[in-house]
Amino acid sequence: MKNLILSATFILLLSPFVKAATSADTLKFDQRFSRCEKKWVVLNKADTAKSYMYGYIYIDEIAGFTFDLKGHFTIDRSGKYIGDTSSMKYNTIKYRISPNWNNVAILPPSHFKELNIKKEPDWVKIYYTYKDTVAHNYRLGWVYNDINDSEMALDYLLPAYQQNPNFKGLEFEISFAYNALKRYDEAIKFLEGVHKARPDDILTYRELGYAYLEKGEPAKAIPYYKDGIEKCNDKQLANKAEMAINLAKCYERLNNKEEAKTWGTKAKQWAPEGSTIQKLIVQSGY
Repeated sequence: MKNLILSATFILLLSPFVKAATSADTLKFDQRFSRCEKKWVVLNKADTAKSYMYGYIYIDEIAGFTFDLKGHFTIDRSGKYIGDTSSMKYNTIKYRISPNWNNVAILPPSHFKELNIKKEPDWVKIYYTYKDTVAHNYRLGWVYNDINDSEMALDYLLPAYQQNPNFKGLEFEISFAYNALKRYDEAIKFLEGVHKARPDDILTYRELGYAYLEKGEPAKAIPYYKDGIEKCNDKQLANKAEMAINLAKCYERLNNKEEAKTWGTKAKQWAPEGSTIQKLIVQSGY
């Protein structure tokens, strides 16, 4: 497994393709990569390019979504795919997929034989066949949340929660997914239960406050944010600052400018230097 996915020599970062396909073939570049796990796909090409790149998408539990490049192919006048894997004869090249990848096309199974590929590569069966464990489902849910596909994340996280609701980090990933999908009522119902069971969990305060704020009930968000801020320690300044700036937003929506300014100023003071939350606070005008 390490030889396949952790070799620094061949792990590259692929920039998203920009040009739209104009070929007369039937390839449709309408699939987000996150919906193509364990599938053969084709990458779009520039109009001037003669061939398409194709490969296999899978999830590595450490690296996330990965594209394993198989080679290139051209399409002749009869519609036959003419493959070329000569550049891959001695190399294994894997591209770590960034969230802003453009859509891909599913490689039609009718062309598998022409390209000499199986539905599932042999190395996938060896290194990427998992038992349906809580840890595996949690990790895949985390990966889907990380690339902003929380709908798919819940398909893994909720079954894992049914098996072991006490698995570390699982409750946060579920609440994060609900909030990302704007399913605030479900987030609140879920998090209220978590809060009763684990009243010292800082992330529960943060996500509960966010759910109420975005649902349009800032007054209900305020006590959660204040309690959460009070419980933060010196190693949780980013969370403290995030709750403070959202607390400022709560007061803004309640037309309390004085309290909004107070909490916005505190958020700026607590935000770690150079952090993402510091930049967001500055963008908010504090």
